[in-house]
Amino acid sequence: MHFFRRFLRNQDGNVLIISALVMPLLIGMAALVTEYGGALVERADNQRVADLSAFAGALAYNTNKSTDQMTATAVGVAVLNGVPAADVQVSLVTSPKTAGVNAVSVSINTYKTLLLARVLSDRQQLQIYANSVAEVGAQPQTPGCMLALDGTGTGLTLSGGTSISAPKCTVASNNTVTVPCGTSISAIGINYNSAAAPSQPCNGITGPNGTAAVITKKSTPDPLAGNSAVAAAVARFATVAALSTTAAPTAPTTPSGSNIDFGWSTGSTKSQASTLGCTASWASSSSTWTLDCGSKTTVNLGTITIGGGINLNFATTGAATTVYNIAGDLTTSATTNFGPGTYNFAKTLTTAGITTFGAGTYNFGNQVTTAGTTTFGAGNFNFTKGLMTGYGTTTFGAGTFKIGMSDISCGGIARVSLCNTSTLTFGGPSTFELPGGFNNTGGATLIFGSGTSNSYKIGPGGNGDAITLGGGSQTIMADATSSGVFQVVGNVNGGGGGSCFVVPATAQHDIEGNFIGSGAILLGAGIYTVDGYFALGGNGGGSASCGGSTISISGANVTLVLSGKAKSNSGSCNGYVFCVAAGYSNIVLTAPQSGATAKLAVIGPISSSNTGGATFAEGGSNAQISGAFYFPYGPIIMNGGSSVLGSPSDSSKCLQMIGSLITLSGGTAAASECIAASSAGGSSKVSLVQ
Repeated sequence: MHFFRRFLRNQDGNVLIISALVMPLLIGMAALVTEYGGALVERADNQRVADLSAFAGALAYNTNKSTDQMTATAVGVAVLNGVPAADVQVSLVTSPKTAGVNAVSVSINTYKTLLLARVLSDRQQLQIYANSVAEVGAQPQTPGCMLALDGTGTGLTLSGGTSISAPKCTVASNNTVTVPCGTSISAIGINYNSAAAPSQPCNGITGPNGTAAVITKKSTPDPLAGNSAVAAAVARFATVAALSTTAAPTAPTTPSGSNIDFGWSTGSTKSQASTLGCTASWASSSSTWTLDCGSKTTVNLGTITIGGGINLNFATTGAATTVYNIAGDLTTSATTNFGPGTYNFAKTLTTAGITTFGAGTYNFGNQVTTAGTTTFGAGNFNFTKGLMTGYGTTTFGAGTFKIGMSDISCGGIARVSLCNTSTLTFGGPSTFELPGGFNNTGGATLIFGSGTSNSYKIGPGGNGDAITLGGGSQTIMADATSSGVFQVVGNVNGGGGGSCFVVPATAQHDIEGNFIGSGAILLGAGIYTVDGYFALGGNGGGSASCGGSTISISGANVTLVLSGKAKSNSGSCNGYVFCVAAGYSNIVLTAPQSGATAKLAVIGPISSSNTGGATFAEGGSNAQISGAFYFPYGPIIMNGGSSVLGSPSDSSKCLQMIGSLITLSGGTAAASECIAASSAGGSSKVSLVQ
C-alpha cells in the first residue's frame, strides 16, 4: 500500500505524457494554419487566373467564333500566370445567367501535397478548385449567316441529302427549321420562332466539331435592314431608269462633186482625176491605180467606181488635213488603200477584198458594209446608218465611234447599229456610242478597244436588246476604269451557248434592262445595277472557253444589284430575279472587300411588294459566292444537285444567305457571316457571370 501511495504522489514524467497526448492536436493546428491556409491563398490565386482566362477566352470567341482559338487563348493566359496547361479545362457552355446565350467556362484544378495533415488523416493531397464563367454578351450568336426572315413562310427547309456547314455563325429562321433524316446542319447555334422546336428526327443539328448546338427560340431581325451600303446601291436605280439612248449622228452634208472611174481605160481615169485637181497613175504590173491630191484642202467627189480586179491607193501619201467629200456610192474590190484625212461618205460604202484606211475623220451617211480584209486608221467615225461586216477581217484604229441604226436587220433578228458576222476589231482606248446596240452573230469575233480608258453608251436594237450574242461568238469589251462609263439601255442577251462575253471593268455598270446569259461570262470588277433580272442558263448553255480558260461565269470584286422590275420567263428560271441553271458550274463571284459595297455580292429587291427570289437549279454546282446574298422578301431555292460554297476557313471570304425563306435540296452550302447587323456596333459585350 505504501508503494502505491508513493507511486500516485510521484510527478516524474508528467510532461512527457501530456505532450504525447497534446502533440497530435498541436500538429493538426499547425497543418490547418500552414497547409490549409496556404491552400486558401492558392485557391484565391487560381480564381483570379480563372477569371482572367475566362474573360480572355470569351473575347477570343467573340472575335472569330472559334472554339480552338478560345481554348488556346484561355490556356495561354493561365500559363502566363503560373498555372500549368494540364490543370486548365476550357469549354463553351450555355450561360447560367441568360438563357440561350453562350459563355466560356474555365476550371482550374491544382493539388497541394499534405505533410503535417497526415497525422490526422491518410490524405496525401488537397484538391484546389476554381471556376469562372464569362458570358459572350446578350447576343452571342451572329444574326444569321443563313436566315429565313418570313415568319409566315416555310422557314428553313432541307431535303435530299443537303448539308449546311456554318461552324462560325448561326442558322436562323423566323418560322420553322426542318432537318429530316439524311440532311444536316452544323452551326454554333440555331434560332427558330415556330411553335414547335426544329424538326430533326435523326439528330441532324450539331455544333462545330460534333458538339451540341445551342438551339434557341427567338425572333431574328434582318441584319441588313437599314444598312447604308444597301440603301445607296439601290438608290442608283433612279439614275439607271433615267438613262436615254444616245442620239444617232446625223448624215453629213456633202457637196456634189465629179465622178471618177478607176477602170482599165487609163486615159479616162487620168482625165477625171485632173478634173478633181488630182493626178492618177497606173501600174500595169500590179493593176493598181494611185490617186494623189497633194496638199489640197478639199476634194469633192461624186460616185467612185473601182473596176473588177483593180487595186487602188487613194491619196495614201496625202495630207491628214485634206477633206474628201464623197457624195455617191463607193464599192471597193481587190486591194484598196485610203490615206489619212477626213472622209464624208454621204451614201453607201461597201468594201470587198483588202481595204485599208489611214488615220482621219470618217462620216458615213448611209449603210457601211465591209468584206474581205478592211483596215481603218485611228480617228473619229460617224456611221449614220449602221455598220455591217461581211466575211474576212475588219480593223479600226483607236477613236470615237458613233454608229446609228441600220435600215437592214442583222441576221434576220432586228435592226442594230453594229452587225458583226466575221472578225471585227476596234483599237483603243476608244469611245463607243451605239444607239441601236450591237449583234455579234454566231461564231463571230468582236473586240472593243484596248487599255483602260474606253467608254460605252449602248441603246436598244429593234427588238429591245442592246447586246445580242450568237452561239460560239466571242465578244471582248476592254476596261473603262479610267473615267469611262458603261451605260446600257435594253437587254444584255448572251443567248448563244458556247459564247464568250468579257464585260469591261468600271466603277459602275448601269443596265436599264435584263442580263441574260447562256455561255461563258467574265464580269469585270465593279457594281452592276441591273434594272430587271439576272438569269444564266434559263434556255440551256453552260461553260465555254473564255479569257484563256474554261469558265461559266466569273467575277472578282463584283456586286450585282437587281431591281426585279422584270422576272425571267425562261425554263427553270421562270419567275425568278436571280437564276443559275442548266448545268452552270464552277461559278466564281466575289464581292469587293472594301469600298461602297464591301462584302455585298447580290442584292435583290428590297421592297415588300416585290417577292422575286433567287434559285440555283438543274445541277448548277460548285458555285463559289463570296459575300452577302440578300433577298429579304424573296425565296432562295437551291435544288437539283446544285451547291453554293463559301469559305469558312478563309476570313476574307464568306457566304451570308438572307431570304424570305430558304429551301435547300440535294446540294451543299457552306456559310459564314459577312455583314453584322447595323445595330450591333461591333463585338458583343463580354462579362463575368460566375
